[in-house]
Amino acid sequence: MFDHAYGSYMKHAYPADELMPLSCRGRVRGMEPSRGDVDDALGKFSLTLIDTLDTLVVLNKLDEFEDAVRKVVLGVRLDNDVVVSVFETNIRVLGGLLGGHIMADMLKAQSVRLQWYKGELLHLARDLGYRLLPAFNTTSGLPYPRVNLKYGVLSPNSRTGTELDTCTACAGTMILEFAALSRLTQETVFEDTARRALDVLWEKRQKGNDLVGTVINIHNGDWVRRDSGVGAGIDSYYEYLMKAYILLGDDTYLERFNAHYMAIMKYISQPPLLLNVHMHNPTVSIRSWMDSLLAFFPGLQVLRGDLKPAIETHEMLYQVTKQHKFLPEAFTSDFAVYWAQHPLRPEFAESTYFLYKATRDPYYLQVGKSIVESLNEYARVACGFAAVQDVRTGRHEDRMDSFFLAEMFKYLYLLFSEKRDLPLDIDDYIFTTEAHLLPLSLSTARPPCPRNMTMFRRGHGEEEIFTRSCPSAQTLFPNNPTFTRTIRDAHKQLLQPGAERLALFRGIEFPLHDTRMEPLEILKNMGLTLLPLGDRSMQLTGIRHKQEASPLGLFSLKFITELVDPPAGEQPGISPLAVQVISPPFFGRVVLTAGPAQFGMDLTKQEHGVKGSLVLSEPYQACAAISNQKEVQGKMALAQRGECMFATKARNLQEAGASGVIFIDNAEGSCSEEMVLFQMVGDGSTGDIVIPLVFLFQKEGQVLLDALSQHRNVDVLLATKPMFLGEEKTDQPLSASQLHKAATETRTMMLTSAPDQA
Repeated sequence: MFDHAYGSYMKHAYPADELMPLSCRGRVRGMEPSRGDVDDALGKFSLTLIDTLDTLVVLNKLDEFEDAVRKVVLGVRLDNDVVVSVFETNIRVLGGLLGGHIMADMLKAQSVRLQWYKGELLHLARDLGYRLLPAFNTTSGLPYPRVNLKYGVLSPNSRTGTELDTCTACAGTMILEFAALSRLTQETVFEDTARRALDVLWEKRQKGNDLVGTVINIHNGDWVRRDSGVGAGIDSYYEYLMKAYILLGDDTYLERFNAHYMAIMKYISQPPLLLNVHMHNPTVSIRSWMDSLLAFFPGLQVLRGDLKPAIETHEMLYQVTKQHKFLPEAFTSDFAVYWAQHPLRPEFAESTYFLYKATRDPYYLQVGKSIVESLNEYARVACGFAAVQDVRTGRHEDRMDSFFLAEMFKYLYLLFSEKRDLPLDIDDYIFTTEAHLLPLSLSTARPPCPRNMTMFRRGHGEEEIFTRSCPSAQTLFPNNPTFTRTIRDAHKQLLQPGAERLALFRGIEFPLHDTRMEPLEILKNMGLTLLPLGDRSMQLTGIRHKQEASPLGLFSLKFITELVDPPAGEQPGISPLAVQVISPPFFGRVVLTAGPAQFGMDLTKQEHGVKGSLVLSEPYQACAAISNQKEVQGKMALAQRGECMFATKARNLQEAGASGVIFIDNAEGSCSEEMVLFQMVGDGSTGDIVIPLVFLFQKEGQVLLDALSQHRNVDVLLATKPMFLGEEKTDQPLSASQLHKAATETRTMMLTSAPDQA
C-alpha cells in the first residue's frame, strides 16, 4: 500500500507538494483553484517528500530513503515567496527535516549507507527555523498563524501580518520541533521562543478550572473562542505538553499537562464521549458533536497510563468507523454523520497502535486490519489513495495529504511488525504530532530552562496513580487478563437500534436559568432524552438509576415535562425556512426548503424576510479571506459547505460586506426530500455574526447555481414562508425534481420569447 501511494507521488507529482490522485498529477499552489486555509500547508518545497523521509526508514525502504535525501538536499528551496501556515510548516516540514536528519545520522553511524551525508537536512531545518521565527514577533509571544517564507510577516511584500488570532494548537504545537532544533544546533533561540508561547497559553488558562479556549488573540491574549475540548483547535497542545516532558525531561510540562488532564476528565470526558464545554461555564456541553481529530486522545491517554477511558473512547470510535467505513470529520453524540468528509486522517490508527502496544490485545490487530481493508476497498485509486468527500456515498476527493504517508503507514506498519523487523529501536524515540521520530537522548542535551517555572497548585484536585508515573496494566487491573474486553463489551452496542443508551449523566449540576441554552438542549447534549409515554408523563432515558429519585429530581423532571408540552398545533422539530427566487423569470414560483442556523439574524423575527441578489463567493468554500469583496458587498453570497466551520465562513463573508449567506451542501445528490433537515451550529462565540444564514442541500442549491449561470441578476427572499406575488398560492415548497423541471421550463421560455434578454 505504501509503495502504491509513495510511488504514485514520485511518478505523477514530485517535485510538487502533494499528489492529486484522481487527476494523476501534482498539486502546485497557484496552479489549482484555491482551497482556502488547506492550501497554507503548501510552500513549493516538495512537502510530501519531506514529510515521508523517516517513514521510508521505518518501513526499511533504505535505498528509497537515500535517494529521497539526495532529492531534498539538491532540489528543495525554502526562500519561496509564498505564505504558509506556521503550524503546518513546523510539524510537517521542520519535523520532517529533523526526522530525516536523525535517520540519516543513525544509518551513517551504523555504516549502513549515506556515508556522504554531512548534516545537510539539519542545515535546511535550521534555515526553515529562522524563517518561521518572525511569526513570533508579537506583543504576547504567541505566533502569527502565517508567515511568508521569503519576506517574513511585517514586510510590505509579506502579504500577511494582519491576523489577530490563532488557534491554541497552532501556538502550542511548536516545542518538540523547536527544542529538537535547538538541541541539535546548540542555538537556544528556537526552544526559548516555543516555550514562551506555551507560557502565555498556560498563563491565559481559566485558572478556576485549568481549561483553555480554542482561539486566542495573539496581541493581547484574550480568548476569541471559549469552547474547550480535545479536538480541532486544541488537540496537539495537550499532546505536546505531555511529550515535551518525555522528550526534554522538564517537570514543568508534566505538571501543566496533569492540571489540564484533570480538567478534561472532570468536565469534557463523558465516557465514551468527549464533548466541548465553555471554558468559563464547563458543567454544560455546548455542542452535541465531536470532530475526528479527537481520535488521537486515546493514544495520549495510553502515554499517561489511563487505559480505561482510552479503551472506552477508542471502542466508540471503532463502532462509528464500522458504521461509516471511515471516521467522518465530525459526528453527533448519537453517532450520526455531521461532516461527511474523511481526508484519510491517521489519528484513529495512531490510537489503535498505542493501545495494542500497551495491552498486546490481538483485538487491536483486528481493528488495524479493518482500517487496511477500508483503505484498499474504498480509498485506493489508480494513482494512489484518494480522500473521501462523503462517507455516506463513497465519493472521492482529489487529494492525498502528505500526512497520509507520514503517519498512516508508519502507525499501521508498526502495529503489525515485530521489533526484529525494524531498523531501529522504536522505544528510543517519541512521535511528534506528525509522527516524526525524535530521539529521547535529546533530554540530556540541555538542562531544563531555569526560568521555566509553573505555579502549580499542589493539592488542586486529586492526584491519581498515573500523575507521576505510568502504571502497568497489572497495577490498574490486577489479576484480570481480559480487562480490555470487559471494558469494551460495555460499549459494543452503542450503534444498534433500540440499544440502551449509556449512563452519561454523572451528577453534574447545571443552572437552568444562568445559561443561554434551553434545559432540553442541555439534557440532549448530556445524552439524555425525554420520551412521551402518554397521559402527559415523560420517561427519561440515558440514565441507569442506582437509587430512588430524590424529591428534587422529581421536581426537575416535572418542570421539564411542562417545558416539553408544546402549545396546541405546534409541531416539534426544526422549523424549515424558505429561499424564494423572486426575480424574473421566476417571479416567486421557485421556493426551496432551507435549514436555519442557531446564530446570525433570527429570520423568524423578520416579518417580511430578507431580500438580496445572489453572488458566488470566491473562494467558494469561504474559509479564507474573500477575494471578490466588491462583488459580495451588499449581496446574498453563496458558499459551499466543508473545510471549515459555518461560523468561519459567515465571519469571512460578513467582513466582506455580504448581506446574508446561503450555504450549499457539498454532498453530491443530497436533497431535502431524502435528508433530515438540521440546524447549523456556531463555534461557541458567534455573537458577532448578525447577517441571516440558511442551508440548502446540494440539489436545491444547484437550482440557484443554475439560475445564476443563466441570468445576470437573481434575487432571492429568505423568510419563514414564501411571499406570493400574484401567482396561485402553493402551500409547500417544490420538491427537488419539481424545481429542476420548473427551472428548465423557465429557461426554455426565456430563450424562446426574449432571446436578446436571455
